[in-house]
Amino acid sequence: MDVVPISEVIPEKNIVIFSPHFDDVLFMLGGYLLELRDQNLIDKKNFHILLLFSRSNYLAGTGEGNLDVSVDRQQRATGIRLLEDFCCLDEVLGEFNYRYEMLTEKECFTRAKAFADCEMEFPHGMYEDFNADDWSIFERMKKSVRQWACQHDTALVFPLGIKEHIDHFITREAGMSIAREMGKKAAATFYFQEDKPYGGIATQDELERIEKFIENNKLKSKIYKHNPEGVIELAFRHYTSQVEEVYKKGIRQRSEFLRQHVKKDYPCDRILEFINTP
Repeated sequence: MDVVPISEVIPEKNIVIFSPHFDDVLFMLGGYLLELRDQNLIDKKNFHILLLFSRSNYLAGTGEGNLDVSVDRQQRATGIRLLEDFCCLDEVLGEFNYRYEMLTEKECFTRAKAFADCEMEFPHGMYEDFNADDWSIFERMKKSVRQWACQHDTALVFPLGIKEHIDHFITREAGMSIAREMGKKAAATFYFQEDKPYGGIATQDELERIEKFIENNKLKSKIYKHNPEGVIELAFRHYTSQVEEVYKKGIRQRSEFLRQHVKKDYPCDRILEFINTP
């Protein structure tokens, strides 16, 4: 498989990123954005970030504190993580060079979701794990995606949902549901970006489910040059309330896997495009 030039990865001028959490723009598209910036192409795009699950109580390494769903805890966690996001995005995209919209859904831990059995702190979940709150979020998100899908010269970017973090899964499935529903009627193009660090620490079963998702939905794979060390540096400088050492492992291992997959001598990343078919 050939590596796609960065200018052809997302040819649309307007890029709308459905970011589940405050750090997911970097962990989804950081390598793409850094490559655009390095080639002086970032100013040729218009970025609109939709921060979906913005009511957060999660702070890395605080143990039982992440079970506290009080208003005080949410104020503290949300405020810290929002400002971390702004600082990182200002550096990557340029201050005032992007639009940022918060949809104010409750993050997984504020919805009392349990930790997955994993070295990372996140709750696993698919359709069978949805409760009434999750289904309501899913329907609201589909409504939002449906509206954005009417925009021309626009790329809608969703997480691929590797390891099925429930918030990422809801986001991915809302995007794919509307992509399939609208088909050729959609003016926008739908993309599903590999999300880190999940890709690098996923089990074989989890990776096989992702490949099945890609196959079933006839997604077109685009491999592009990636800068994992640049992403790691930004993550550990800006998202101090979020990252743990396992993030480095996941980012590096997935990039190396994709590098070997395409037999290149530089790190790689992958985005998947939904091809509208009759």
